[in-house]
Order: sequence, then structure tokens, then C-alpha cells
Amino acid sequence: MKNEDPNHEFPTLTIMFEDTRKRTDGRIYVGTYDDTARKLEQVKNYKPLEDESDVVDPYMVVMNKENDGYHRLYGRGVTNRLIKKVGGGDTSYMIPEALMESFKVNEVERNQLIEMKKEIQEDHEKKNAELEAMQIDINNQREKFEEMIREFKEQQALECRSF
Repeated sequence: MKNEDPNHEFPTLTIMFEDTRKRTDGRIYVGTYDDTARKLEQVKNYKPLEDESDVVDPYMVVMNKENDGYHRLYGRGVTNRLIKKVGGGDTSYMIPEALMESFKVNEVERNQLIEMKKEIQEDHEKKNAELEAMQIDINNQREKFEEMIREFKEQQALECRSF
């Protein structure tokens, strides 16, 4: 669902609840859909109170009471107590602190590598400029040397003719 979103954001619990309870037209189901349809309608029609400053997912308001010991749409083994312990219960997705710290460390290392890459590129450009200047100087010296050799040969040829 994250990949289908244009911003590649995780889906809210409301979207997950709707998508996981869609019915296919023409198929016969054993159970009734009345309770789920009623809950979906409540989720869609939920309007937050004016005095609520926090953004609340309508799913959390409509589905407030969960069955003993587990929390729907979070995966197996996720309990209400675990949600409160990890994130205070106000977020839709839980990421352990150790994992977040490793992301931060990796980001710091990535920034350091980017800085090192910039320094290496600057040094490379500087060395290339120095190399080009040396090549120009060598070419100038070679031309002067070739000119001196020509002049020397001409002088030798004149001196040989004068004998």
C-alpha cells in the first residue's frame, strides 16, 4: 500500500481497515457484512471535536475497544500495552528506538561520506588543474628546446659551409 501511494507514505489505519474489508461483487460470503459496513460508515463520517488539538485517526475513535490483548491492523503479537510502551499509543506505526538510532547513525555516516566525497572531488579538480598547467609548461619548454636545437643546427650548418 505504501508503494501505491503517490507520496510513498504508510497508509493510515482507516485506509488499511477499508482496504482489508472490501467485498468482491458477485461473490457469496458466509458471514454478514452489516457490522463492518456500519463501522466503515462511522469511520468515513467521523468529524473530530473542535477542542481536539491532536490529529486523531478516525479508526482509533470508532474501534476504541479492542479484544483482549491484541490490537488490530498492527500485526501479530502487538498488544495495547506494547503500543503504549513504545509510542504512547498516538502513532499508527511503531519503530523500535534502537532501529531509529541506527538510522540516525547511518545518516550521520552518510553525511560524512558525502563530505569526504566532495573533498576528494575538489582535490581531484585541483590536481587536474595543476596537471594541465604542468603540461602547458612542458609543451612550452619543449617548443623552446626544439627552437634552440633548430637554431643550433642552422649555426652548425653555417659554420660547416664557412669552412
